[in-house]
Amino acid sequence: MKICLISPYESVSSYGLRLLSSILKKNGHQVTSLFLGLNFVNESISPESHAEIAKFACGSQLIGISLSSNYYRISIDLTRILKERCPQIPVLWGGIHPTIEPDECIKFCDMVCIGEAEEAIKELAQRMDAGQPYTDTRNFFFKQPDDSVIKNPLRPLVKDLDSLPLPDYSNQEQYILQDGKLIPSTHELLNENLSGQYLTLASRGCVNSCAYCCNSFLKELYKGDRWFRKRSIENVLEECFWVKDNLPWVTEILFDDDAFMARGLDELKTFVEAYKKRVGIPFFVTGVTPRMLSEEKLQTLIDGGMKRIRVGVQTASDRVNFDIYKRRISQKEALEAFKIVGRHIKDFRRTHYDFIVDNPWETEEEQLETLRFLLKIPRPWAINICSLTFYPGVELYERALKEGLIKDKFKTIYDKNFHLYRPSYVNKMFYFFCQTNLPVWALSLFVNKWVIALKLNWPLWWAYLAARDAKHYFYVLKAKIRGK
Repeated sequence: MKICLISPYESVSSYGLRLLSSILKKNGHQVTSLFLGLNFVNESISPESHAEIAKFACGSQLIGISLSSNYYRISIDLTRILKERCPQIPVLWGGIHPTIEPDECIKFCDMVCIGEAEEAIKELAQRMDAGQPYTDTRNFFFKQPDDSVIKNPLRPLVKDLDSLPLPDYSNQEQYILQDGKLIPSTHELLNENLSGQYLTLASRGCVNSCAYCCNSFLKELYKGDRWFRKRSIENVLEECFWVKDNLPWVTEILFDDDAFMARGLDELKTFVEAYKKRVGIPFFVTGVTPRMLSEEKLQTLIDGGMKRIRVGVQTASDRVNFDIYKRRISQKEALEAFKIVGRHIKDFRRTHYDFIVDNPWETEEEQLETLRFLLKIPRPWAINICSLTFYPGVELYERALKEGLIKDKFKTIYDKNFHLYRPSYVNKMFYFFCQTNLPVWALSLFVNKWVIALKLNWPLWWAYLAARDAKHYFYVLKAKIRGK
């Protein structure tokens, strides 16, 4: 059976889609994968690209599109074009957004996959290929000719993650969209698009249930099943060995788990011992919370080649963390963890910290408290700032809906650039603290309680900007005089 899988995401790593490609190929299907590399904020699919995508997709018997909430509009447009050009081919949507909003999504496509797709799509493709009835396949919604919808129950989660194949990086029948043209994937093109980074997951799910995160929804969806699951260390190492031997362009392996460091110290030591001997590629661990950090774990991973780490902070307010975000991590606990990181700061290329802004339930003083807390974290660091977005299905979405904070889902959620934030004083300071090399004592003046109480913070900010600009123009003038 011929199947076309389409990833609209900006990153062509597309872990889930590549995994499905491997499974389908392993079961004898012909799979074409299209990686569109679109930025959902300011990119749409050009007419030239429409024709190019249709040329590859319309020869298939099934078209699958993976999407998150931010790619909802792009996926609607893409599906409309495909249905215009090849209406006889069923279009299947899968991913986190169709899982959370299947009733909304089925209006625009023929099938929706809910939850984990590995076993589900394997069964669906087998039935379709054999000409058997398939509308009772678990994990799927099917739209009927009269627009009614058949809704099937979920199957259990994949318990043995080691049973899954590696993501498909074969470059066979894989194409990357560039300048309106789908170009065959090569090692060189992957390196160009991914900057030498290979993304993988050593586990699935999360041990936390934060109120802004889809993990809280998925735990409820699979209630009674164990949501957080780990691949064995041996299985993870096998993948790393394969990357070392087969992908010469890889200069960094990214473990993009939600809870990589939830593993025990002995597991991490076993991993590191083999990894540094056989692989030796620097690696980057994300999804770290302060509670997962310990001196022993951090030192072990550094010894194995970890050069970057990304830690979720979100806020320094205990009230917001506990009552709003449901994170249960105190400011004191977080600071102790960051001191551990600080003792190893020279071992890292970069340390990343995540913060959330634009929370309507967080007071200005609590936001300022977070900025003051930031200055206590050992430098240098890189700060990732995200504007709080009420994604469907999560606890905060329901609260925002009830309080009238969501009037237009497209404007508030789907089309929102979560890296853009309101032009408040606190947000300006967040951005400023990220960009500047001023010493901590100087930065602390901008968030000093007395300075703000006396309303001197804005004049101080304007004075800084004037001094910075004057310095810049002085050097420009000096350069021109020397040039003459």
